[in-house]
Amino acid sequence: MNPDNKEFSVPTQIRIIRAADRSTWRDSALLSRQSFPATGSFDLEGNAFGLLMVHNDDVVAPGEGFDMHQHRDVELVTWAMEGHLRHRDDGGMEGSAAGTESILSPGMAQRVSAGCGIRHSELNASGYIDGKKLRVIQAWLPPDELGAAPSHDEVDLNDALAEGTLIPVASGTPGLAPLTIGTTGATLRIGRVPAGRTIDVPLSRFTHFFVACGSLTLGGTTLYDGDVARITADGPDSADLGEVDSLPMTAIDDAEVLVWTMDRGID
Repeated sequence: MNPDNKEFSVPTQIRIIRAADRSTWRDSALLSRQSFPATGSFDLEGNAFGLLMVHNDDVVAPGEGFDMHQHRDVELVTWAMEGHLRHRDDGGMEGSAAGTESILSPGMAQRVSAGCGIRHSELNASGYIDGKKLRVIQAWLPPDELGAAPSHDEVDLNDALAEGTLIPVASGTPGLAPLTIGTTGATLRIGRVPAGRTIDVPLSRFTHFFVACGSLTLGGTTLYDGDVARITADGPDSADLGEVDSLPMTAIDDAEVLVWTMDRGID
């Protein structure tokens, strides 16, 4: 089924980016594996795929993370894979102490609509003594409306994920997913698919398919932990898959996948 309720059956192509070929940035506290160059990049829109400007898989050392920093006019969606993320913000009001604090654990997602400006910190909630790493996957998208009021929300999806199929997590279509972002035409689905199960992966004009863990086949191509498939309706390179609006995925072993479908690119 088409994720955005639009007709979609056009020549589709797929480009595989292996984990070893993704952009990587590392220091003593952080290992960031990036679908698009993000660290130090001043042209996120130029490096975007569809509406995705950032898609980072970050491993953060105990007691480390990102201290208070500011975002403006961006939609952020964060997925917790391992450990616990401590999020604090200022509520989007300059000089205000009326912010919020929350903890994201595995199976939880958060969306932050930065709007006219919000300051927040993202830290590994485990200290140096605990020694537990944090792993999160974060995506950035452009909002439809600039200068909106900032807001954020979280959701625990562990029960829904037990179904073993793809579930909507965040979407610019109100009511489609538990988290509503300010970017129409973009939807994130996540699945924990048990070994041996086959499911259909919906496609749109741009589809970003990420293997967070495990191994699987997608449309007959084998993918492993950290691999990315960029699927487009009219991509310039790689295998032509014909006229399709979904691809079959079969988990070889237990797999967790994140799938962004987007009906357009950044203008």
